[in-house]
Amino acid sequence: MHARINLDKTDYDINAIRSIGIVAQLIRIINFEEVNSIYTQYCRYKQFPSVMPLFEEEYLYPQSDVIAYYDDSVMVGFTLLFRYNTQNLAANQFAWTYHKPEIRLGINSLHHICAYYKSERYKYLYLGDAAEYKQSLDGFEICGPI
Repeated sequence: MHARINLDKTDYDINAIRSIGIVAQLIRIINFEEVNSIYTQYCRYKQFPSVMPLFEEEYLYPQSDVIAYYDDSVMVGFTLLFRYNTQNLAANQFAWTYHKPEIRLGINSLHHICAYYKSERYKYLYLGDAAEYKQSLDGFEICGPI
């Protein structure tokens, strides 16, 4: 099943991510070696049996956004998003180093993204599969058939 977040039904604080010691920033200049290193560390930590490679072009599409997450000025994670139009976007890939698992950067990054894109007047954030942890997010919806 595919899931999305109805951003009108969320009320996350855009600055809350700072409470876990992380600075989130939309970046336009991408260090591909850095993001690929983070992605590799993430996949190894999660012990995925198979992964889709990330291609440099994905970061460079005009519709792509990359939110980078920094701990003490060191990039420790990122989210690659794709803006379909002015109301709908998808969180295509998230990865982080798990350098401090207790901060739960995955869920905290989703809260940040919801707050940021709601402030930009987006309506829906598409999440891909309806994993159990996503179902706890405010505004969670299962996408129905058209």
